[in-house]
Amino acid sequence: MEQYDQAGIDALVNAGRPIPGQSLTSSPEERRPFEQAPEFTKFKDALDYTAVELMQEENYMPMMSAIGQGVPIVDLAMQIGYVGFREGKWNPDLMLMLMEPLMYLLMALAEKAGIDYRIDSDDEDEDEDTIFEQKAKNISETIKEKAAKADGIPSGALPSDILEKIEQMEAPRSLLEREEEMITEEEQPQPQGLLQRGQ
Repeated sequence: MEQYDQAGIDALVNAGRPIPGQSLTSSPEERRPFEQAPEFTKFKDALDYTAVELMQEENYMPMMSAIGQGVPIVDLAMQIGYVGFREGKWNPDLMLMLMEPLMYLLMALAEKAGIDYRIDSDDEDEDEDTIFEQKAKNISETIKEKAAKADGIPSGALPSDILEKIEQMEAPRSLLEREEEMITEEEQPQPQGLLQRGQ
C-alpha cells in the first residue's frame, strides 16, 4: 500500500485553494451570480451599460487616476471584464468580446481628460500568464497596431452614440484643483512681528 506524505497533504489542504468538486457541494438555492443566467446576452447592451457606468463620477475619477499613475489600459479592461463576469453581468465569451471595445473606451475617456496612457505593461512574464491574460495581450498588440495606423483611436472602434456621450461629457474637476486663482506673494498679508505691533 502506498504511503502519502502527511506534510504534503497538509500543504495542499492549507493552500486556500478549492477542493476538486467543491462547487458541487454548495446548495442549488444559494447560487453565485456567475452560476446563473447572465444579465446581458447582447454585446451592444453590455457595452452601453459599461460605458454609462464608467462615465459616472464615482467610477470615472478613480479610473482616470489609475491611468494617470501608469496602470495599463489592458489591465483595467481585464479587471472590468472579470468583475462583470463575477457579478453575473455577462458570460466568459461576452467578456472576451468586450475586451477590445473596453480598451478603446478607456483610451477615449483618458484622451477626453487629457491623460497620457499606456496600452499594456512592458513585462514579459509569458510563463505564468493564464489563457485570459494571453488573449488580452494579443488584443492589446492588435490595438497598438491599429492605434499607430490611425494616430489614435481608429474610426468605428466604438459605436457613435458612445462617442457622442464621451464628447458631451463634462469631465469632473479634480478634488486637488483649486477653484480660486493663486494668490501672489505680494497680495498675501505679511505677518507682523511682536515688536512691530501697536498697542
